[in-house]
Parts: sequence; structure tokens; C-alpha cells
Amino acid sequence: MALFAIAIPLILLIVIVEIAAIALNMTGLDMRKARFQALSAITATGFTTEEAEDVVKDGKRRRIIMSLMIIGFIIWASLTSLIINAFIASHKLVPTIIQLSALLVVFVVVLYLARYRPFVKRFRGVVSSYLARRTTLERKSIDEVLRLAQGYGIAEISLTKGSKNIGLSLKDTSFRQMDILVLAIERDNEIIPAPHASDILKENDTLICYGKLENMQEIV
Repeated sequence: MALFAIAIPLILLIVIVEIAAIALNMTGLDMRKARFQALSAITATGFTTEEAEDVVKDGKRRRIIMSLMIIGFIIWASLTSLIINAFIASHKLVPTIIQLSALLVVFVVVLYLARYRPFVKRFRGVVSSYLARRTTLERKSIDEVLRLAQGYGIAEISLTKGSKNIGLSLKDTSFRQMDILVLAIERDNEIIPAPHASDILKENDTLICYGKLENMQEIV
């Protein structure tokens, strides 16, 4: 029974990581990145990545990660104590092997559920609804901020040799008439943010645009 009790903190770890990942995702972090950061925090591995910097800069994400660190410390300490006590208390090989096998089965079942899409979808829905009611984690996505309508999005337009827009200022192009807004210009490995209407377009410029995707495909 002592070894079987080890399953409880292991299951808790998996569940807590998933809940924390959902919470981080609600703050605007990609789900894969959110799960990675949650796992890093609860295992105290402390990976230094660009996503980790995004977490540290955001107050809500920082509080989630700090909570994970504390919870992780408590669970790992409890798990270590349980494992040591289980092996000290067990003097017979066969019962120990049986309990370890049962523990492995339980762990495999939990991992299967964690990857079973219908279960995961339902679990995320329940957790997200609860967190949305109880917290202020939710943040609008880029799509919501830009109010993307069907057929609109962000894309890059490269001005290659022969483009009719080379040498023209932004105001002299037909971009506005085609529902295309130039957000930035990439030129010689540099970014020109929020370009002015008077800025002249040059060969090999890459325009980062928001607008009607169908029209952007027609730009040459």
C-alpha cells in the first residue's frame, strides 16, 4: 500500500501541470509553450528561453509560475519521503514487485488519459470555464485585437525586381484601395516599424502587411 500511495502525488503532478498550462494559455501564451514552462517550473529545471522571459515580464504568468514552484517543492518532497518509506518498510521482494507493477499501470493509464483527445478537450473546457469565472487571466488573442474578419490576416509581401511598387511612396501605391495596411518594412536585415506614407519602397523590401489575403497575393 505504501508504494501504491506514490501514485497520488504523481497523478497530482500531471494534473497540476495541465491546469497551470491552461492558465498560462489563457494569458495569451501558446499551449505548447505554456505546458513547457509549467513543466519547467514544477520540476525546477529553470530553462532560460525567450518564452521564459515572456513569463517573467507578465505579472499574472509570474504568479502562476511562483505557485508552481512552491507546489512542486512540496510534492517532490512528499514523493521522495513516500518512496524512501516504501522501500524501508517493504522486506519482501514479490509484494514489492506487484505494487511497483500496479503503480506503473496507474501511471500509464493517467498518461494515456492526458493524451486522449476527447478527455483532454473536456478537461480543458471544464478548467478554462472555472478559471474564467474565478480569475481575470483571460487575455484577447491577436485575432481578437485586430478583429480579423474572414479572409483577412497578416502576411509578408516581397518586392522583387520588376515590381511596379518599387520607387513609389506608400501613399502612391494601391495598397489602401486593396484593403492592405503596411505594418512594417524589413530592409537590409532591419525593421522599419509603422512606416510613414512618404516612405519610398525599394527593391528586395519585405512588407509586413495586414489586410485581405486574396488581394495580398496579387501584389507584385
